Amino acid sequence: MKKSHQWDQVLLFALALFLGVGGLALSLFPAARFSEKENRNLAEFPALTTAGLADGSYTAALDTYAAERFPGRLTLRGARALYQLSQGRYEVGGVLLCTDGSLCKRMTVNERAYGQNLSALQKLCNRYGEKLTIAIAPRRIDARTEVLPALYDQSENSGAWEGLSTALPDAVTFPNLTADAHWYRTDHHWSTAGAYAAYCALGEHLGYTPYSKESFTIETVSESFSGTSDAAAGIPFIAPDHIELYRYEGDADFTVRKGKNPAPFTGFYDFERLATRDQYSVFLGGNCGVLEITEASDRPTLLVIKDSFANALLPFLARHFNIVAVDPRYTDEDIEAYAENADRVLVLCNMQTITESAVFKTLISEH
Repeated sequence: MKKSHQWDQVLLFALALFLGVGGLALSLFPAARFSEKENRNLAEFPALTTAGLADGSYTAALDTYAAERFPGRLTLRGARALYQLSQGRYEVGGVLLCTDGSLCKRMTVNERAYGQNLSALQKLCNRYGEKLTIAIAPRRIDARTEVLPALYDQSENSGAWEGLSTALPDAVTFPNLTADAHWYRTDHHWSTAGAYAAYCALGEHLGYTPYSKESFTIETVSESFSGTSDAAAGIPFIAPDHIELYRYEGDADFTVRKGKNPAPFTGFYDFERLATRDQYSVFLGGNCGVLEITEASDRPTLLVIKDSFANALLPFLARHFNIVAVDPRYTDEDIEAYAENADRVLVLCNMQTITESAVFKTLISEH
C-alpha cells in the first residue's frame, strides 16, 4: 500500500509539472495561429467580457484556445492517433484508415439540408428541362468500398443515394469511378484521372465527343500532396499523393476571370499554390463565386453550377465550351441571367455537398 501511495504521488507530481510547464509555454510560446498541417486558422485568445463569463462562452473559448494552441500539439495529436489505431480502431477524427493505407472521410447527412438541396435541384429540372444535366460525384467512401475496413458498416452510405435516385432519377452518378487511380488517397477529391473519366462520361449528356487520353500530355507537378482527410486524421507516416495535370496544346491561351478580375495566373493552373498546403488549388487557383473561361466567341456556352470537384474537370470541358462557373457556396447571385445566356447548364458537385449544407436552396428565384 505504501509503495502504491508513493507511485500515486509521483504520477500527481509529474502531471502537475506537465500542466505547469505546458501552461507556461502556452503563455509565452503559443503555437502559430495558422496550422499548415490542418490548413486552417487555430483559435485566438478570447476577449474577457462580463457577458462571456456569465454565459460560460469565455471559459469555453479559453478551453478551445488552450487545446488548439498548446505547444507541441501536433506531436501529441499524432501520438494520440497512433494510440487509437494500436487499440484496434480503424477511425481517427472521423477518418477511416483503409486496408491499403489510404484514408476515407466518414460521412454524415444533415437531413434538413439534404432535403432542401434535392428540392432546389428538382426546381432546376422543372425550369430548364433538357437544357440541364445534373451530375453528382460519389464520395471516396462510396467509390472505394473494396479497401474499407472489414468491420465498417457500408450500409450507412446508401440512404443518400437512394433518396437521390428517387428525387432525381436522371442524375449522372459516375458508377464506374471505382479505381484507385481515380481518387486521391489522402483527400476527398477525385484525382485528375478521375476528372478525366467523368469528362468522358459526360460527353453523351452534354453533346460532345471526348478527346482521347492520348491527346493529353500527363505532367506530374507534385509528389507531396496531403489533403483534407490527412489533415482531419492527423495520423503520422501516411504517404502523400501526387498531382497530375492533363496538358494539351493551347491550354495556356484560355482567358480565365475570377469574379470581375483576370485570374493572376496563365491558363488553368496556379502553380504557386503547389507551395502551400492546399495544393489542390493548383486547379484554377481554388474556389470563387463566379469564374469565366473563354477562348473564342463562336463556341457554345456552358453554365456550370459547382463545388470544388469541378475545378479539376473544367480544363477538359473548356476544350468544347466557353464556361461560366458559379459556386453557390461563395456567392448569392441568382443564376437565371447566366442560364438564359447559356446553351447548356451542368450541375456538378459531390454527394458530400448535397448532404451536409443547404447550398442550393436559394439558387433560383421563385418567380
